[in-house]
Amino acid sequence: MKVVVHGAALVLGGILLACAALAPSAATASSITARGDAWRTDRTWYDGLAEKCVYTATRTIYGKPRAYEAIAYTNKENVDQKTTCKSQTSEGVEMFKHHWSERVPTEKYDYDFSTMSYTRASDMAAYKLSAATQEDCGASFKEAWRDGDHLAWFDSVYFPEGGRREGVVKDGTAVFFDALTLALRDFDFSGKQDLSLRVIPMQKDTHQISFEPLPRTVKFVATSEIEAPIGKIRCHELALVDDKNTTEARFWFAADAGAPLLHALVRFEGPQGITYALKSHERTAYWKRD
Repeated sequence: MKVVVHGAALVLGGILLACAALAPSAATASSITARGDAWRTDRTWYDGLAEKCVYTATRTIYGKPRAYEAIAYTNKENVDQKTTCKSQTSEGVEMFKHHWSERVPTEKYDYDFSTMSYTRASDMAAYKLSAATQEDCGASFKEAWRDGDHLAWFDSVYFPEGGRREGVVKDGTAVFFDALTLALRDFDFSGKQDLSLRVIPMQKDTHQISFEPLPRTVKFVATSEIEAPIGKIRCHELALVDDKNTTEARFWFAADAGAPLLHALVRFEGPQGITYALKSHERTAYWKRD
């Protein structure tokens, strides 16, 4: 396995977005909670860099699997509560920022997907999701954010009968499907107990998708060594199943909770033929020019 670490350590100032409530409550806290192996409090998250994971990927578009490269950036940042964006100071609420950058080629043109989620570091509660898609026929945008004890949302979709909508998710414990590739790093891998969630469907889609959370269960499957483009890695496999016990998605997280991997996602299989397989893993100040 090749793991690359580079970039000078920076002083972590503030970064990320804003929380509507400083302290979690029964109404707002996610059912994904601290598990005690310290992956998310590891000092690595405070080195001023970001985790950059590159994946060989596929997604089905026009009925064909399209091969491409997906990149996931993850780091801890502080959030300005007023702007719900990166804080310019060291003040704010500590969040995990988890951003997927994907460009999928087809015969005519590329499909671009930018999907960024914000998860509160203290209790892994969902805070914000921004999902933008663009291709030559048009652009769509979806966003949800915490507003007190619920999540507000709106979308703007270019497809016929699409347009602009807005609403509220009253279930404050709901989580984003699009954030599970981060949030399930906090699964109780030692206890291996089923985890019941209310999941807002994947918004990484050019079409309108419901924001109504659905009942889902996360099940521990196995721990084994798997082969990925980066090499062989021992992983914990999880399955996300619906109320009919049909598997919706499968996740493989590095079994190692320590640095540098910190339970990073190694493999994923999900809706619309989406697959990811880890190609490289590094810590970098990717926003800086050399």
